[in-house]
Amino acid sequence: MDDGKAVYFDRQHQDCLHGAYITGVHPGNEQISSGRLLTDYIPVYNQEAAYAFNSGEYILPQGTVNGFCAAPLDAVPDDLTPEWIVLVCTPSVAALAGAARAVKDGTRPDTAAGNSFCSDLFVTPVYSDNVLVTTGDMGGRMNNRLRESEMFVIIPVQWADSLIELIGEIPDVKGIYEATRPDESAYWQRKRSRSENSDARLKKARDEYGLEITMPWDDEALREVRRAPGFIRAMAVANVEEYAAEHDAPMITLAVVKAQAESVGMGKFLSSAKASSGFLGRLLGRIKRG
Repeated sequence: MDDGKAVYFDRQHQDCLHGAYITGVHPGNEQISSGRLLTDYIPVYNQEAAYAFNSGEYILPQGTVNGFCAAPLDAVPDDLTPEWIVLVCTPSVAALAGAARAVKDGTRPDTAAGNSFCSDLFVTPVYSDNVLVTTGDMGGRMNNRLRESEMFVIIPVQWADSLIELIGEIPDVKGIYEATRPDESAYWQRKRSRSENSDARLKKARDEYGLEITMPWDDEALREVRRAPGFIRAMAVANVEEYAAEHDAPMITLAVVKAQAESVGMGKFLSSAKASSGFLGRLLGRIKRG
């Protein structure tokens, strides 16, 4: 992934007998097929559990496939249609991308943790056409050089076009937010309590920044929220105002915006979403060609 190269493995060309066994391109050996590999080197596994991990739904039968290949999306040959796409992203982006199939037919994504990432990446997609959200195992994370803040979303190509709308378009977040606020919500109280003196400030926020606010904001804070992806701005405004009200902040400043983002683990969401924009462009091109 980091080198931007197309790669492949098969029975003759691979560097992990365990992964090759799991993916059905190599028979491995008795230590691997019995599961003893796990109990010998990870003592917390008992024998029954280790065998279960190396049999049944977690592996492909020998000969199911000849091998696997992978490449950055813009390096996939034009005459080859990908079977599935692997998105490396933060949990915040995974929360959106994981719905790639759900928004089409209501099927929720599968999730995985604690088993070999080879199973998640190469085996599960063969058995299932569902989206899979996974942390990967320690080896899979290390070999793919994931940061602590990153995880995987595996998306069969038939659902991949949903990513364009999920990450790239702007839903009516404000409408959803207001539709779910009860009458006694502090949100409506703040909105009803706006004075005529605040009209100019609200108009400026709307006209210059495209934001609907109900509390006093300074320009620096408004600019910070305006930098966020369009599909989360309205929700961000509502969440920041709720945070400010709970902490008795008379004015929403940049410090308040950052404190609220950090409080919900969203401090790095902006950079992650921006990084996704290049991916989305390449993805759209691939889908249109395929």
